[in-house]
Amino acid sequence: MNNHSGAPAPHSHEGDWIDTVQGLLVAFVVAMIFRGFVLEGFVIPTGSMAPTLRGQHLRMRGDYTGYAYDADAGPLAESGAAPSAKAPIFDPMVTRQFPVGDAEVGLLRAQSVGGDRVLTLKYLPVLFPPQRWDVPVFKNPPDPIGETQNYIKRLVGMSNESLVLADGDVFTGALDAKPDALRIQRKPEMIQRAVWQPVWRSDWQPADLQRLEQSLHRAWSGPALKPLEKDRGQWSGLSGHDWSWSQSTQTTLQYDAKSWPLTDWNAYNAWRRSPEFPMSDIRMSAAFEAKNTDKFAARMQLITRGVCIEAGVRLGEAFASVTPYGESDKPAHPLAQQKVALDETPAVVHLEVWHVDQTVWLFVNGRRVIQLPYELTIGGTSPRDRLVAAGVDMNLYALDPVANKPKPFESLAWICEGSPFIVRNLRIDRDLYYQPGMLLPGNQVAINGPLVVGRAFACDPANPAKINDDQFLLLGDNSPASRDGRFWGRPHPILKDSIGFDAPFVVPGELLVGKAWCVYFPAPYPLGAGLKMKDPAARSLNIVPNFGSLRFIR
Repeated sequence: MNNHSGAPAPHSHEGDWIDTVQGLLVAFVVAMIFRGFVLEGFVIPTGSMAPTLRGQHLRMRGDYTGYAYDADAGPLAESGAAPSAKAPIFDPMVTRQFPVGDAEVGLLRAQSVGGDRVLTLKYLPVLFPPQRWDVPVFKNPPDPIGETQNYIKRLVGMSNESLVLADGDVFTGALDAKPDALRIQRKPEMIQRAVWQPVWRSDWQPADLQRLEQSLHRAWSGPALKPLEKDRGQWSGLSGHDWSWSQSTQTTLQYDAKSWPLTDWNAYNAWRRSPEFPMSDIRMSAAFEAKNTDKFAARMQLITRGVCIEAGVRLGEAFASVTPYGESDKPAHPLAQQKVALDETPAVVHLEVWHVDQTVWLFVNGRRVIQLPYELTIGGTSPRDRLVAAGVDMNLYALDPVANKPKPFESLAWICEGSPFIVRNLRIDRDLYYQPGMLLPGNQVAINGPLVVGRAFACDPANPAKINDDQFLLLGDNSPASRDGRFWGRPHPILKDSIGFDAPFVVPGELLVGKAWCVYFPAPYPLGAGLKMKDPAARSLNIVPNFGSLRFIR
């Protein structure tokens, strides 16, 4: 029997548009909640955290080695130079003391790309509190509501502690601790691996030495590691990737500190004038292929800050030691030492040695075998002890810590013996270095109150900085070019009125937004420009994402 009630049959798409609108509204609400309480995106405007995070920058490639690096575009924009003016071009793997060419400022400006875009994981005080070495986004205390309100730096100072920056490292103690009671803070391995900055690589040798020397108008000094003069005749391949030693006797590859000063210089700051500080927190790595593996021995040796540091492998064991140096002709008792038996001696041994935060790390073929902390004195190393060991005149340092810098290290080398061998992939990297400084009016906001004068925050070992409850100290990885908690002075008066906060230099917990979690959209390439510095297509739009730089932030 048919139904003829006269009611129209329901349309299959009736109500779809209502469901779509409802779905979009729900999605929008969820997204806003998610943005407000879980994740939020930010754009990095400046290079104060470079190379960890990049602001507006240029992608450069050395004409003579092919080495690619990023350089801060800020100085080119701020200089006021005419577009036709020339800017020097550097190839950091050849030399950073002399330019290898130049380029028009206008063309370089046209090639600059924007900053990294990061996702920030919001802090939840109970479940996800701030931790030392995080990279938080926060509201800038001197200007919490202006155009520069969002800052991003590394969290180095925690609540309820005293803190001093000495010889580039972070020393902390209890809030009421005496200056000599402060001790060094050591970075975890995951953080340390993320912040190494390149100094030199053997893989980036000049392809055309004659053309390079014509550009430099002088003879090239050669690679950063060099054989001793007495050994030079037994080495071969030093202009290539595989360096060969033909004897079983001892040989040394010595770091050329005169031609390659090891400071906190950063290629990102190639066009920025800033003070440089000698440093000895470094990583050395190399791959050794020995003819007689059972007899081969290799060690890194670093002489610095009154100690001799050695780490390497020999006769089936890995070892590391730290020994006082230069105080007496008699054999010194080690401050710290460790030996570990190796399961086997492979044909190729990749050694990676760290000297960082007064700790010696040794990795053999990618596996950590030694982690050896040490102190410079029996009771522990204070900030003053560290500076004195670095050759600083404390009386002069009290007047101006920038003009009275630590001394360079005395020696850095690979020492090998026991077998002919080939060495490849020689690398040298450096750690972060937090510079001391003096307070300047230009780094403070005048309307926030009387200017603070003297040494920058946390830069006086006799008077440690005090970080009170629910306060934090944040500093930039690119310390020479970072306007951070060392310098910015008093906070905006609105913070005292709204949350009762008026402490200079530090950040209250309420202004911490969250930890930068990942770079989800790296600065894009100029369309069609690639990495070629003089390609006219660099003037086109920046629309091709550099997906190779997607990364988590450590």
